[in-house]
Amino acid sequence: MSNTPFRILMVLDHAYPPDVRVENEARSLVEAGFDVSLLALAPDDRPDVENHQGTTVYRAKLPKKVRNVMRGLVSTVPAMDFYLAWRIQQRYTQQPFDAIHAHDLYLVGTALRAGRKLGLPVVADLHENWVEGIKHYAWSSRYPGKLVVNIPRWERTERRWIHAADQLVVVIEEAADRYAEMGVPRERITVVPNTIKLETFRGFEMEEGLVEDLRSPLTLVYTGGIDAHRGLETVVDAMPAILREEPSALLVIVGDGRTREELVARATGLGLGGRVRFEGWQPQARLKSYIAAADICLVPHLKTVHTDATIPHKLFHYMFMSRPVIVTNCRPLERIVTVEQSGLVVPSGDAASLAAAALRLGADPEGCAAMGERGRRAVLERYHWEATAAGLVDLYRDLAHSAFQSS
Repeated sequence: MSNTPFRILMVLDHAYPPDVRVENEARSLVEAGFDVSLLALAPDDRPDVENHQGTTVYRAKLPKKVRNVMRGLVSTVPAMDFYLAWRIQQRYTQQPFDAIHAHDLYLVGTALRAGRKLGLPVVADLHENWVEGIKHYAWSSRYPGKLVVNIPRWERTERRWIHAADQLVVVIEEAADRYAEMGVPRERITVVPNTIKLETFRGFEMEEGLVEDLRSPLTLVYTGGIDAHRGLETVVDAMPAILREEPSALLVIVGDGRTREELVARATGLGLGGRVRFEGWQPQARLKSYIAAADICLVPHLKTVHTDATIPHKLFHYMFMSRPVIVTNCRPLERIVTVEQSGLVVPSGDAASLAAAALRLGADPEGCAAMGERGRRAVLERYHWEATAAGLVDLYRDLAHSAFQSS
């Protein structure tokens, strides 16, 4: 057998690093003996070529507006397909690789175009149900974006691409079920959840001053993106009822996104004043301190076809930090929290139920502690990256074995 490591080119359409999932995947593959490089299409003022945690990062720099237009038009005018396929082939002539790993559905087409020309297998890493997502994202569901995003065409394109890819990687069992129902053989689907990398998270320093600054009789914390499908309007709408019972309660929203200003206006309109804090985007390392300050952590996603087939990192961050969680009845969230008895499940979009759940937990510190301990134990035993990355490594070992057998 050849001593040359199997070489993987990952393709991404935003600045790298950071990206928790992609960094975890790349690092695990490097540690398993694979040669990993990554082509990032995004505006970026860092060097064109750089090594990050053992991965060689090549940056194909494009203005953000150009990149965004190309992304939105992928299924209509495949400019991104042609451009990135050319960049992939150019990369191959300079530094050959053995497989192409495309992150997110909208990059699968360009990976297939280049992969078929180069005779290489293509792995489609589907971070979410993209087609359902664009029905809800602000940029694609409002003017002018909605004028160029063709949903029926995207649905046809997704079906074509998932059957053409050699392997699919998905984030949760519910997503695997969906693709199996669409006719993809189970043996071509690998589940790699967005779990927590224990070594990394443990290494983050605790900011005691920040933790103390956020203390209140009932502190609720959300970390992550701010967009319509995240359900944060429900949390803001729940605060008046919470404050009637606990006037010093505090809601802390850590993150940024397209609907942040609307959410701030909503909180202002409800007269919530300093009882809702918008902390903006924060480095990954600081999230540990924000979570440590919480009495309750939140995943209030609206229940849609999209959120019924994805799982956010934040859930496992919360559980690892022994915090009880309130989640909505999206299928993966409800399944995990119910099985692990690590929090409460409320109906999506129901502010009254969310407020009642928060007050119930706030009045039961012993119950909260038990939920938090069960959640932490579940992460330490099952929901950590070191355990869940095994499927990804096995996938590439099989590809490497097949390549060796055919050579």
